[in-house]
Amino acid sequence: MSGAQSYPATKILVVDDRKENLYAMEKILSSLGCDIHMAHSGNEALSYTLRHDFALILLDVNMPEMDGFELAEILRSHEDTKQIPIIFVTAINKEDKSVFKGYETGAVDYLFKPVDVDILLSKVKVFLELNKKKQELVAIQSELERSNQSLTEFAQVVSHDLKNPLHAISGLTELMLTKNAGQLDERGQESLRLIASSAERMNRLITDLLAFAQVNADSSACQMVDLSQVICDVISDLRARLEAERGEVTVVGQLPSIEADPTQMYQLFQNLLANGIKYHAQDRPPRIVVRQIEVPSPDICCFTIEDNGIGMAESELESIFTPFTRLSNARGYEGTGLGLATVHNIIKRHQGFIQVTSSLGEGTVFKLALPIRQSM
Repeated sequence: MSGAQSYPATKILVVDDRKENLYAMEKILSSLGCDIHMAHSGNEALSYTLRHDFALILLDVNMPEMDGFELAEILRSHEDTKQIPIIFVTAINKEDKSVFKGYETGAVDYLFKPVDVDILLSKVKVFLELNKKKQELVAIQSELERSNQSLTEFAQVVSHDLKNPLHAISGLTELMLTKNAGQLDERGQESLRLIASSAERMNRLITDLLAFAQVNADSSACQMVDLSQVICDVISDLRARLEAERGEVTVVGQLPSIEADPTQMYQLFQNLLANGIKYHAQDRPPRIVVRQIEVPSPDICCFTIEDNGIGMAESELESIFTPFTRLSNARGYEGTGLGLATVHNIIKRHQGFIQVTSSLGEGTVFKLALPIRQSM
């Protein structure tokens, strides 16, 4: 971020039914350089909280009509005010049982009358510092979201600009091989085939990079997604590759509908199933099984995706979700090393987890868990 970040003036609300107490508090707190708001009753305090964002409330316990405990309970019951820290200011004895009631209703601290000025300022400064850190975190998060959006837009523009000449290269190469192959010797034809293959690899890399970049960008709001339908769609789209490799995908059980980004759920299954097809052993066709796992919690969806492919060495399992990672036994297979990294980011974005077990030469099992509902 460039330049110094400026924040709105910090606001403190003091609530007391006695004017002399409000005056004394205002005089003491004025040295902190904050906006001090005074409320003479619980109802007036509620009105203030609807119009201002307070870093702290200093709340007298004993007030007519609505005492401090009642006001604290009301504030805690509303989304916009439940996070405001409250310090009760009271003349009750520290050993009084009502002190516990104060903590139960949402107090973070107590000040006992007569108030010690140094203790008051010390405690208030702590909460002002916490509020400053909170504002800084909000600003950082906002800047990161803006930066992510800019990067995504940049990636989309760059991918479009890069793919146009690649398509031209692929098209012209194919045209020359089709129309002018007879005018080229074997070496010339092989060179054209290498150009076409390189262009295809570059096109695939650009596509995978864009998919990887878009996972953490702002996307459409989550909605209920039928995972069984998503799997069916992915299998249908992979049908040509399955037939070419004599492969088969079996789905055991009915996966539920979950709250998720539908596009990213498609990416998740497409990457995992496509990997199972691509990285199959040369001596056997790919066999992939998607199986639902029963778990104790009704709030979690759990399933495995198991293949009979080339597998992975145990020493390499920790690095498979790192971008651009290529496994030692995957040489000779086309790939960018971004598929599993994208899967991992999608799982994290949906507050789930993924585990992998594998045996070299025998196959791999991915175990995934996703919440049925996304928590805010």
